[in-house]
Amino acid sequence: MLQIQNLKKGFGNDLILEGLDWTLSSGRVYGLIGANGSGKSTLLRCIAGVYKVDDGSITLDGKPIYNNPESKKEIVFLSDEPFYLDQSNLKSMKEFYKLFYQSFDEERYQNLVKIFHFNENKVIHKMSKGLKRQASLILNLSLRPKLLLMDESFDGLDPMMRLTLKRYLAESVLDEDLAVVISSHNIRELEDICDVMTLLDHKRLIFSSELSQLQNSYHKIQIAFDKDVHIAEIKQFKPLYVEQTGRIFTVIIKGDLEAFNDKVKGLEPVLVNPIVLTMEELFVREMEANQGE
Repeated sequence: MLQIQNLKKGFGNDLILEGLDWTLSSGRVYGLIGANGSGKSTLLRCIAGVYKVDDGSITLDGKPIYNNPESKKEIVFLSDEPFYLDQSNLKSMKEFYKLFYQSFDEERYQNLVKIFHFNENKVIHKMSKGLKRQASLILNLSLRPKLLLMDESFDGLDPMMRLTLKRYLAESVLDEDLAVVISSHNIRELEDICDVMTLLDHKRLIFSSELSQLQNSYHKIQIAFDKDVHIAEIKQFKPLYVEQTGRIFTVIIKGDLEAFNDKVKGLEPVLVNPIVLTMEELFVREMEANQGE
């Protein structure tokens, strides 16, 4: 569906993205994770055709996006700062959208208004941040996009509205083969909706993997000894992360757990115990490891 090849984008002397490759498929929800300044918003704007890339290519169904209205109309980009006409309400913004988007679906719009219990007549500029987000979601989801890009779109929504939005997106992905990319700082927020988790760091993608694959590929282990063991003896097995507290080591590895345990047995531990590894810790440790490269 969406193909990004060797993407490069910068502003002046500041290089934001370099050598980035990414492939997205229909009917999937992608979580885009990265630290502040990692380039998440820039990447989404490049995909949406807001920014022209410096090098490389971005195509939707084999067609370029930038300067291509036919491709752009298939993509909706929900910015972290939605635009509204001065003194507009949702009804007037709906009419504004209809002037520019032939794909605007009145039936879907009315359904979304009901789902979000939204007051169409209230001036949007007087609303809270969360309600402004809801207005943007209603308007843009009514366009029936093929690809939905969401930049911190859960920010400001109360817990009930977050759950409502997640359910709606899940239904749209299943029923319409919609592809969704959600950027967020909150990894836990994405775990229960995303099929694929993608880490962006140091101008490039570190990985883009199925959530289930990540859970099977990374392991956290506690290792205890009844004798003194130097941390270097654990580091020789090249874990992603290791921490020592006395004679107890907490280790995160990437790869074959059984093979790692076989290596550790040579050090004669009294305990080797797997423990829970959260997605948040996994991403943090990957970013730390990447900084050390």
